[in-house]
Amino acid sequence: MKSLKNLPAEQQLKEIDLVAQKLGMPKPSERPVLEIKPGEDGEHKILELKRGKWSDEQPWFVIDEDGKLMVLSSAEAMMGIMNSLQHMGEEVFKARLERAIAKELPIDFHDVWTVAMHELQKRLKESGAEASNVNLENLVKSIKRQHPNLFYSLKDLQIDERDLDEAGL
Repeated sequence: MKSLKNLPAEQQLKEIDLVAQKLGMPKPSERPVLEIKPGEDGEHKILELKRGKWSDEQPWFVIDEDGKLMVLSSAEAMMGIMNSLQHMGEEVFKARLERAIAKELPIDFHDVWTVAMHELQKRLKESGAEASNVNLENLVKSIKRQHPNLFYSLKDLQIDERDLDEAGL
């Protein structure tokens, strides 16, 4: 986002309203907007209310001395955002693992999932890495090599050689 420092006050508020809309905030033009101004010394600053009311309504938009827009929110709201992001990350990880397993044609998806989770936990303990850094395709391929009985083989499915060539397999 560009600096708001050299923009006229009316344009600053329009830019803030656009950010508020992108964040999905209802009634963005009613959100409190504050500006930080230099104080008497280096230890103090002055907060000037540019729009809205001094209220508990969250969040507040703050324009710092360099024209950078910040959002001031309660710790409770920030914890909610962080929890949502963590949950979303877990869901994305699960979806990636599901796709990696499905690619290898499991006979019983849940059996492969259980083995994958056990193997993942083992690898994470050994390496100290994070789950998001694990190559899930390689993990599932490794499980397929160790436990071929958990997966269909294309040969077992009796697929014609021409069909395999057409599919690029």
